[in-house]
Amino acid sequence: MLIINPANAEYGGTLSRFTPLSLPMSIGCLAAFLTAHGHKAKIVDEEVGKLDWNSIEEEVRDLPKPYLFGITVLTAQVERVFELSAMLKAKYPDCTVIAGGYHATAMPEEMLTSESIDFVVRGEGERTLLTLVEGLRSGKTDFSDVMGLSMRSEGKIVHTPEAPLIKDLDTLPSFPYDLFVNMLKKTRSRSSYDWGFIVTSRGCPYKCSYCSQRMMTGSTYRFKSPPAIVAELDVLINRFGAKDIFFLDDNFCYKKSRVKEVCDAIIASGLHKKGRFSLQTRADNFYEEVVPMMKAAGFNSVGFGLEAGVERLAKLIHKGETLQQHAEAVRLAQKYGMDVALFMIFGFPTETHAERVESVRFANSLKPTFIKYNNLMPYPGTPLYEDVKDTPRFHKVGFWVNFTSALSEMGLPLTNRKPLPYVPETSSELELTRDVIRYNLLSVFRPKVLWGVITRKHGPGWFKLKARWYFYPSEWGHILRLASILVGNFIVSFTPLFLFEWWVNAMNPRLQRRVSVARRSVYVPSGWSAASQRKAMA
Repeated sequence: MLIINPANAEYGGTLSRFTPLSLPMSIGCLAAFLTAHGHKAKIVDEEVGKLDWNSIEEEVRDLPKPYLFGITVLTAQVERVFELSAMLKAKYPDCTVIAGGYHATAMPEEMLTSESIDFVVRGEGERTLLTLVEGLRSGKTDFSDVMGLSMRSEGKIVHTPEAPLIKDLDTLPSFPYDLFVNMLKKTRSRSSYDWGFIVTSRGCPYKCSYCSQRMMTGSTYRFKSPPAIVAELDVLINRFGAKDIFFLDDNFCYKKSRVKEVCDAIIASGLHKKGRFSLQTRADNFYEEVVPMMKAAGFNSVGFGLEAGVERLAKLIHKGETLQQHAEAVRLAQKYGMDVALFMIFGFPTETHAERVESVRFANSLKPTFIKYNNLMPYPGTPLYEDVKDTPRFHKVGFWVNFTSALSEMGLPLTNRKPLPYVPETSSELELTRDVIRYNLLSVFRPKVLWGVITRKHGPGWFKLKARWYFYPSEWGHILRLASILVGNFIVSFTPLFLFEWWVNAMNPRLQRRVSVARRSVYVPSGWSAASQRKAMA
């Protein structure tokens, strides 16, 4: 089976050259699970190289026929998924195309409007995908007994009951880093990965209205054992030379006893002397009794999802944490010498510009190492999406192509971008865009952060210069170009709003026409039936 991570656009957008390429963990986990159960599984990451009519032949050359293709789907990737599935079906009519991942779980009916997609695997995919693959290989035609599956049957879309979650994560095989090494060698890509990523738990039993994690894992929290974690860290550090490793767990510190055991195991292995570790967690799960242990075990930085620095908004999104709890957590991390990153979201319903300014002031008052501001993405499958999807302030361009960060498409002068997915009725789109760009740049344009970027020791985690960049003349050109974009956006972001809006409306009519057309248009891939096209347009 070939498992694909699709890419609608270059990773990082304008900042792609300086954005470390992260590992697509989901396709690695699926491939490892299939391989461990005797099936041949390969991966393709389109962030490294796009698939096309010709290159797909090389990828499937040593796979058994009829070909099986699995495609993971995030919301911003939907259009590319439809393009890929149509291409695969056109080239190999007898192949089977399976979609899975967050967006496919939230909107299986949308996936199956494309006649090029045969099945949707919902939720945690390992066991459902394995059962489906084994059935297909054995010639099975009735899959109604496979849990966690959506498909077409007798002209209707049917959904089987939800599949149970995997209780013991140690029953899963180790992450297959070698698969990604082999893929890079085969594609001869100049791109490479930042290998420093590990996932040691699944789930987060909280109810934040903007988060899609509960759709996949419910209210559960499951984790790997310390020996299993140390074994993967050993591979990353001693085999791949990773020095900075980020624990991608949604809530690393949820269970205190587990944190203590992991720290003890890391210290006993000696890996804390060879690597530096980062984590993300909730402020109300960051306990003083374990922070010194984490610091001793090599955890040098922590990220908190503050999201909103206004109590009213925190309650609105069911955050379940207070500003005081965040302030205490930040001070606790700083007390033990840990760097702190705060993650913020702008554009919640009813949020005003004044409240965004208040959020920025609160975040800055905590003196974190870095702050990142994102615009709200009301992803399908979240309670917040259900709240706003039918309002006139929600904008879906085509097949979700505008569900990308305002930062990823930051051109010059700040307006070279698609419409935001959602803008509260208390703000204009340009005002919200300007605030996202302004406060991100203010966070970056600080001496400590800039020095960290230059020396590659600290700085924003989403931005990293090439090693020994100062010895490469070509790199200077790219850095100067990026600097001009950032400075240009910085200047524009401080232009009075009325002048900014006047400029867009009066001096840049092409942008207005593009936005207007984009909001009306729906991209329909070739190969779709007339009925599918009508359903998409509706």
